[in-house]
Amino acid sequence: METIKVQMTRKLLFDFLLYHTYSKASGFLVNMLGLGVAAVGGVMQAMGKIETGQLALYLLAAAAFLLYTPLLLRHRAKTQIQVNPEYRDPRDYVFSEKGICVVQNGEETLYDWSRIERTVTTPKTIGIYYGKDRAFIIPKTAFGDRFVPVMQMVVQHIGLNRVRLTQ
Repeated sequence: METIKVQMTRKLLFDFLLYHTYSKASGFLVNMLGLGVAAVGGVMQAMGKIETGQLALYLLAAAAFLLYTPLLLRHRAKTQIQVNPEYRDPRDYVFSEKGICVVQNGEETLYDWSRIERTVTTPKTIGIYYGKDRAFIIPKTAFGDRFVPVMQMVVQHIGLNRVRLTQ
């Protein structure tokens, strides 16, 4: 049995939300759309089809496409930390042979290993998904020297093919 104590922060939640959004096709396509709008504007300017002021509008539209999602996610992370006890209040994650027990505000909830769908890493966090868009978000720093035993337990119970670890 291994216990991880977590106090979520806005920056850590933002890191995970960025990963969660941009790891999907829709996140990738929004970036491609923004870059495409900028490229079209540049090509049209080079061909003499638009004036400098029109190019500025293309570049403004491209910037809007590229910046909207990160700014929205930054705001969402800030709001969630303030209003959602799941992120605002400290949590303990207890990893055992039975599953993952989440202890928060005196309440315990056990998530059997059969409910765990996959595990992913972001630059600052580990996300353990227990639903399509539901995940435990654990900062890498919270693992301390228990990272290897915890991840061995996760791999043992959900399988290596459902664990994606990157740096």
